[in-house]
Amino acid sequence: MQISPGTTLQPTLDVRHLTTQFAARAGVAIAVNDVSFTVMPGQIMGLVGESGSGKSMTGYSVMGLIAAPGDVVAGEVLFKGTDLRRLAPEAMRAIRGDRIAMIFQDPMMTLNPVLRIDTQMMEAVQAHHPVGRETARAMARDALARVGIASPDERLLAYPHQFSGGMRQRVAIAIALLNKPDLIICDEPTTALDVTIQGQILFEMQKLCRESGTALIWITHDLSVVAGLADTVCVMYAGKIVESGTVNQVLGAPRHPYTFGLIASAPSRDPRGQPLRQIAGMTPSLLQLPSGCAFRTRCERATGVCNTPPPQVVVDGQAFRCFHPVALDEVAT
Repeated sequence: MQISPGTTLQPTLDVRHLTTQFAARAGVAIAVNDVSFTVMPGQIMGLVGESGSGKSMTGYSVMGLIAAPGDVVAGEVLFKGTDLRRLAPEAMRAIRGDRIAMIFQDPMMTLNPVLRIDTQMMEAVQAHHPVGRETARAMARDALARVGIASPDERLLAYPHQFSGGMRQRVAIAIALLNKPDLIICDEPTTALDVTIQGQILFEMQKLCRESGTALIWITHDLSVVAGLADTVCVMYAGKIVESGTVNQVLGAPRHPYTFGLIASAPSRDPRGQPLRQIAGMTPSLLQLPSGCAFRTRCERATGVCNTPPPQVVVDGQAFRCFHPVALDEVAT
């Protein structure tokens, strides 16, 4: 995407203090807790963390897909300056699937099992654009080819059950790309794909962002994918963003002990027979979060001060919430 010198870009997505909670018999679980971040046009942001950290719930909250007993109780979701939370359901439906798309981890959340692929893809186009069937079919065929599906004309006539799990996921990705949205939220979309197809999909995503200015949020637990794909990273734990910054900052010099632990636990080229490092303990229940820093019960650095909520510290654009951050010389070792 070419940008004129001196041009001030407006964020494609600006999330401010987003909070989502779920009511249960045992109490209220805050799945997304005061989350804020921005994604600029053409930028790819990685959202990483363990299962249950709130990554997917953040994506669903942005898309307005939280159903009872869940509720987005606070915050703003500014899409090109418009607060999506204030839109009427009809206006949100017009944006969802057209200007904002989401790729789910399970492709059957996208695909209707009783409709042919061409019907579903053509409807996704014609629901938002006044084009004829032949134009819509051509767009669908091109989208399937972009995600590596051979013989796309024949595949358009198939039903979802006639595809493998990986093929269905590629179809779901193709549907998200159809209308060339301004923002795509990807919830671990390449988990079911083999490495070669995953590489092709990641290349197409980077190309789309670079050429059309599409903003991308990539939700994953795979730090290696984020390292090669994203521009910025937000690390989530127990519903909060505990560290954020550029890929080089966060993955190259993590300051929060949780981020440091995630990176250290990844398989590496250490001598054979040496056990993998791991973060002690388990992710706490959202219904019984520790006071102060939620990570303190698993953190080797925790002291009494960690019983109080840590403030956010920002150093050269890298933000983290910790009273005892990892020193840069420790990262080197």
